[in-house]
Amino acid sequence: MNAEGQETMRDAAAGTQASLASPASEKVLDTLDENDSEDVFLDEFMNYQMKLLKNWKLRVFTSGTWRYDSNVFLRNTNVQSDMMYSVSPGFQYSYGDEQAKLQVLADYNAQFNFYDKYSQQNSLNHFLRLSLAYRMKKTSIKLSGLFHQVTGGDLDVGGQASRVQFSPQLQVMYEVSEKVRVGLNGQLQRTHYDALISSTTYRFGVFADYSFSPRFRLGLQFNEMLQEVDQSGDQSGQDYLVRLEYEASKKLSLTGSGGVHMLHTTSAGDATLPLGTLGFKYAASPKTTLYANLYARAQNSPSLGGQYFQSEGVMMGIQQQLGSKVTVGADFGFDFSAYHSYLAGVSGTRKDNVRFARPWLKYALQRHLSLEVFYQHTTNDSTGVGSQPFARDLVGAGITGSW
Repeated sequence: MNAEGQETMRDAAAGTQASLASPASEKVLDTLDENDSEDVFLDEFMNYQMKLLKNWKLRVFTSGTWRYDSNVFLRNTNVQSDMMYSVSPGFQYSYGDEQAKLQVLADYNAQFNFYDKYSQQNSLNHFLRLSLAYRMKKTSIKLSGLFHQVTGGDLDVGGQASRVQFSPQLQVMYEVSEKVRVGLNGQLQRTHYDALISSTTYRFGVFADYSFSPRFRLGLQFNEMLQEVDQSGDQSGQDYLVRLEYEASKKLSLTGSGGVHMLHTTSAGDATLPLGTLGFKYAASPKTTLYANLYARAQNSPSLGGQYFQSEGVMMGIQQQLGSKVTVGADFGFDFSAYHSYLAGVSGTRKDNVRFARPWLKYALQRHLSLEVFYQHTTNDSTGVGSQPFARDLVGAGITGSW
């Protein structure tokens, strides 16, 4: 039942990706010593010559990671620790830019995970994100989506779980005037769990935005939702959202949508739930960046039959560059989730309070090579039927090459 399809604090706290890249530092540092000035000039000259011949870019990368996990199976008792080693090759491809008639973006990485003691948990994960935009004079069409095939920690399940997430989305937008734009969108979200409860959600919507200034835009959106949940039947609902795009300055921006979701369950009655995301980014200085992402969403529980959970949370962080090679930062998150029922006679009493803190340091060994170390502490104060409380510490280090 997530309208946005974005990662929440629960996803980050579950630690399914062994990649060291934090939400505030996804790219390899691209800084150089003064002695590399000749290489910079050569690179700029070659890039200029290449742009005369093509408008595509390809970045290939790979990383090797070591991680100590104090609570591999996210348990409150009989806690087991282990070390995990990961190799993660991938690529990022782009064709065109935001002004081009045709723009294509693709981001993929595979992740080979190997455990020291619990080799039965070894896995191969896939993470793929695609976007294709076609722009005409007043009409634009955008097709995007993500595909994740993951075996790793799952807070709802309270341990390791295998799942496939598939989420394509289509948007058609028309510029009525310089200030007004309208559009249609459709989204499919499929989450499949091995031996657990899977679900499929369809959303179809309309929206309209008004530009009060080049930096400030407000709009309204309505979505119709249909959902199919194993063991719970079909649900339906409507989303009523306010859309926001605000670039207060070159340093500060706000973007997102927020409102309510009206859920109509199979037999447990109706519910009105908060829904939306709001992203905040502030460049305090050329070397200091702060961010925060707030969200509210509901989603099906894969472990508790006939139940879903409503989550409200925030992820925030700060990143500080020290000199030309070192960047330090910290990410924090809090999520509260309350469980509810789709079905009459089924009582949802579970509540989760999840918190995590993650300080990290990244060092650029050279232009295409970086080293990162991190520590992450996560707790889940979970109560009620089906609760999964745990505490967990992660310590990791790895090296990433990018070309």
